[in-house]
Amino acid sequence: MEEEVKKDILDVLKKSLEAIKKEDIVNLRELSNHTLHDASIYQDDYSTTIAIIIYSLSKVFERVSYREYKSWSMFYKNILEFFDKAIKALEEDNIEDYEVIVHDMFNTIYDLEPKLRDYIINVFQGARIHKASRLHEHGVSVGRVAEILGLSEFEIMDYLGKTGIADVEFSITRDVRERIKFVRGIFK
Repeated sequence: MEEEVKKDILDVLKKSLEAIKKEDIVNLRELSNHTLHDASIYQDDYSTTIAIIIYSLSKVFERVSYREYKSWSMFYKNILEFFDKAIKALEEDNIEDYEVIVHDMFNTIYDLEPKLRDYIINVFQGARIHKASRLHEHGVSVGRVAEILGLSEFEIMDYLGKTGIADVEFSITRDVRERIKFVRGIFK
C-alpha cells in the first residue's frame, strides 16, 4: 500500500467512525466519494474497498427500520470494532493485519439473521456496481474497473446503460472568437 493511500484511508476511517457514531449519513457518503477519488488516481484495491464499505454502511444506516432486528446491535458493535482495529493496524503500519480485519468484517455479516444479512449483502453488491460506475466516470476504463472490483464488464456496462453515465457528453469549449469576446467583457 502506497504511503499516500495509507494516510488517506486512515484519515477516512477515523472520520467515518465518528460519522457512524453521530449517525451522519451524509458525511459517510462524502467520505466514500473522497476515497473513490483516490481509487481513480491510484487504481488500488484498498481505496476501492474502503469506498464501497463506507458507501454501503451509509445505505445500511439510512434504513432505520433495520435497527429493530435482534442482530442489529451485534452488527453495529462489529462495525465499530472493525473501524477501531483497522485504524490501529494502519497506524502500526501492519498491512497484513489490516487486510485480515477487512476480510473478517465481511464474514461477520453472515452471522446476522437472514433478512438483515440478505439486505446488507445486497447493499454491498449494489455498492460495488455503483462505485464501479463512478470510477468509470472518473476516467478509468470499464476493463480496469472490472479488474479492480472483481466484477464482469457486462455487469458494469449494464449498470452504465441504465444510469446514462456513459451517454454524458464531454464539455464542448467555445470557439476562439467567443472566448476572446468573453475575456474582453470581463476587463471592461
